[in-house]
Amino acid sequence: MFRHLQSELESRLTALHSQYQCEQCTPETLSGLEQWLQPLHSGCGYTNWQRAALNLVENEIAADIVNRLNAIEAYKNTFNCHMCGMCCRMASADAPYDELQTRAKAGDEFARQFTSIFLPYASREAAIKVAPDVVKAVLTEAGEKENDGERVYFYHCPYLGEDNRCSVYGTDKRPSICQSYPETPLSFVYEKCAWKPWKDETHQDTLAIHAMLALCNQYADTLRASLLAPEPAEIAEPDSSVCSTGPASFVGQEPLF
Repeated sequence: MFRHLQSELESRLTALHSQYQCEQCTPETLSGLEQWLQPLHSGCGYTNWQRAALNLVENEIAADIVNRLNAIEAYKNTFNCHMCGMCCRMASADAPYDELQTRAKAGDEFARQFTSIFLPYASREAAIKVAPDVVKAVLTEAGEKENDGERVYFYHCPYLGEDNRCSVYGTDKRPSICQSYPETPLSFVYEKCAWKPWKDETHQDTLAIHAMLALCNQYADTLRASLLAPEPAEIAEPDSSVCSTGPASFVGQEPLF
């Protein structure tokens, strides 16, 4: 799916480019998308293409990505919880409790919510006694190997009742990370969880959309840098490194997933 989305984006940028021209530029100086993204010579007619391309990426393409993610989220809402309690009994994170508390104090919202509701198991062995199959599945998905040392830490919610019902459901004590679980198909989902079919069906599409998001960030960053760069006096020579800029925040907004 990613290659399809990438090809679609590049086709739209190429079609947009055909609407502009520059009397000084030749196929040798601007021979493709990578060269179109670089800083242009003073008065280049393709500067307006760069502005239009940035607008396309930041607005139209951004809206399309948001719509795709919203569709995945809407599909999730067609499933109903089985109340197996495993998401409360066997939550996991990439850091021990004290580190999560430090992150929370530093402003990490996920860490703040997580530590407000979950408590750590005394040890990995304690978690294994509760649900060995879940621990094994989480570690496998996380890619943790025996000699790696602990990279995943397990937690439980003290508000889960024996009937697998949440005793703080509907109160301010229950954070939004509980209400939105599973927030993304990229999260671990227990094999018997009601949302496992949703995860399986949408996981690859979500990966592709995130890759597309990173590509759009790269294009947007490169275009902004080119438009802000001092205009060279001479026609720019082709530079194959213009797209090396890594992704940053996309259109100034947090991704949905």
